[in-house]
Amino acid sequence: MIETPRLQFVGILPGCLDSGDLEQAVALVAVEVGPKVRLSPPRGSVLNVLFAAEDEIRALNHEFLGVDGVTDVLSFGEDTDALPVDMRLLEEPIVFGELVLCPDYVTRYARRVGTEPAAELLLCFVHGFLHLLGLDHGTPEEEDVMFHLQDRVVRRLGHSPRTTYRGCSAASRQP
Repeated sequence: MIETPRLQFVGILPGCLDSGDLEQAVALVAVEVGPKVRLSPPRGSVLNVLFAAEDEIRALNHEFLGVDGVTDVLSFGEDTDALPVDMRLLEEPIVFGELVLCPDYVTRYARRVGTEPAAELLLCFVHGFLHLLGLDHGTPEEEDVMFHLQDRVVRRLGHSPRTTYRGCSAASRQP
């Protein structure tokens, strides 16, 4: 089992979620991911979760990925492996990474496809967190592993997510 980072929120949590939902999602990922994880949060680290408006996430998507479009979630990892061990013992928590979620975009998508906004937001959150742990979906095999994990976590949280995350990017699914 991996270490679970403490969540730090920036912005307003969507009304359909509470911080406990996201904390529980992180704990479940830590249990479910097992040996598939490539990066592990250092003990006592923090995961920043930012809730952004569509114009904010579009600007980040353009700046960091070169994509001019709104998207549901962006993951930004910190290079904690490059820190010397003694730096990890400082009182300030190490930022393991940042997840930027766009609740308006995700909620609109959920309504369009007939799923719960909470399930979609949790799915996007878990998807982004799995990216921070080093999982990806560049090959069919990687997709199967990552999508199975995220669906399982969201179901264990009592929600019914989409059956797959395929087509998750803004380029392939415009609400």
